[in-house]
Amino acid sequence: MSNITTIDTLPKNIFKLKEKLGGLLTETKGVYTLKLDELCGKGEIKQYILNNGIVVYKFNIALNNDLVFEFETQAKDSLFFAYCTQGTSFFKSNDNEKYNKTEELRPTILLNNLNTQQNIIIKKDFNFTFDLIEINNTEYFNSFTQNNVNANLEIENLVNYLKTHKSHTKLNAYNLKVSDKLRKTNTDSTTTPLTGLLKTKSTYLYILALYLEQFYNEVYNNKITSTLSKSELQKVRLLTDFIVTNPELQHTINSLCQKISMSPAKLQEGFKAMHDTTVADFVRNIRVEKAEKLLLETDLNISEIVYSIGLTSRSYFCKIFKHKYNCSPKRYRKISLNKY
Repeated sequence: MSNITTIDTLPKNIFKLKEKLGGLLTETKGVYTLKLDELCGKGEIKQYILNNGIVVYKFNIALNNDLVFEFETQAKDSLFFAYCTQGTSFFKSNDNEKYNKTEELRPTILLNNLNTQQNIIIKKDFNFTFDLIEINNTEYFNSFTQNNVNANLEIENLVNYLKTHKSHTKLNAYNLKVSDKLRKTNTDSTTTPLTGLLKTKSTYLYILALYLEQFYNEVYNNKITSTLSKSELQKVRLLTDFIVTNPELQHTINSLCQKISMSPAKLQEGFKAMHDTTVADFVRNIRVEKAEKLLLETDLNISEIVYSIGLTSRSYFCKIFKHKYNCSPKRYRKISLNKY
């Protein structure tokens, strides 16, 4: 890790944020991380640079004062995909007088009309968890259409829509799948630096695909992702975090419903919207993933791992582990450790 001291090596926006907020700016393997000065707040802002004109900004901060900031776009036809997991912010482009609020759990698309800046206001005294994906519109979509005489009709429709709706904010329906994938970008960083970075970048590309899929379906197919309210979706998101943090607890439908004051039907609908699976299958999968991590990172034996993830039957654990990883836990540990 290296401290950044020269302006020329810095992406403009992360450097401007450092001027505004102070703190320590570092760079590791092309990822810029700004840890805030305590006088301004707490938390950090990250910037990832992907391929084909894609830049990602990840905010996980709490400010002591409101922040008004002008994002410099990388191209005149830049396109922003914003997702606010928690907190309050507002966006507008230079030629708009009105700010638009980015609602929690609702993907927002910000279209640029030959501007060089997008303006954002981040409110103080809130935990602000926010991800912003910027794409160079021309460069990104050209990567699909170059040397391809039979370009995908959906891509052509999207490109034409973007051309005719410049300087426009599109607020999509609530989407918990994006929140679920963003949660994985937090856990990816706990793995080794190289594999964690690769996982994070690939996850953001997948998230971009979710944005574009939802955007297209709502514009052209009139499909809505979920019928649950924002407060209900937030409950499902928080319950997801609770299960991930506490896989060893006995998570029954009744206990989970009581925890968030939600009916079983709505709970199942929420997990279907966020995870594409049932509550029981999600809990089972989280336990197996926790077990896989314990196999690789601890010296616990199989029986101890079974107990630590809230199961009592070793044979049942081996069965569900093999179903997911196509390998017994013992052999999985042996093969994985031999790689190193």
